[in-house]
Amino acid sequence: KPLSRSPLRSSISRARAMLRASLLLALSASAASAASAASEPVCHGPACQGEEGGGLEAEASVLLQVHRASAEPETPYINPCPKGYNPKASTKEACSAANLKYTGNTNAVSTSASHCCVPQYWTCNMGDETYCKTSNQTSNYANPTYWGATEQWWWDALEVQGNCCLPPNPASAQTATWAMDTRMNPSDEGCKTTEVKGKTGSPSYTLIAFWTGEQCPTTANVGGTY
Repeated sequence: KPLSRSPLRSSISRARAMLRASLLLALSASAASAASAASEPVCHGPACQGEEGGGLEAEASVLLQVHRASAEPETPYINPCPKGYNPKASTKEACSAANLKYTGNTNAVSTSASHCCVPQYWTCNMGDETYCKTSNQTSNYANPTYWGATEQWWWDALEVQGNCCLPPNPASAQTATWAMDTRMNPSDEGCKTTEVKGKTGSPSYTLIAFWTGEQCPTTANVGGTY
């Protein structure tokens, strides 16, 4: 005679059924919550709290700008001058007098700037017409060219300032022999040629300074070599 199911076995079966039902209900609720969260826009930052000038539209706008910036890279700079030359601010008259190529405002910082193709080994600093010229005292080591006062957005006194460029010594050198003065508003008081005595293992040399009217580029003469 087969045995009937005991009350204990029946209770266990009912408990298992209830557990399965509870798990299914919990999983369904979790899936519904995830689907609801995925369908809602996510916002971060102060704009989500209702502050003025923010919101999802602002975030979307920023993302669009970032996307456009990455999709549209800047056009690389192209030197308008021949190989071995760099554009320097200059008047057309000064450039023509030096028998160099005038490019106007091609690839210039300012749309109204004018450029001349200057040899790459020339050293240029700000200067003015009064000082940027060869004198009896400087003729043996400096042969500067003043390129005229031209408009540039970072210059204050446009009527007197311009590029003062010094060719290397000798002029045929394949490297610059003058050091540019990078100081802001230096004084001409310290811009003086000085004899420097060499220390042990180092030769003596002449530190040559040239005042352009605004800056003080320098070079060194070591035993006749610059």
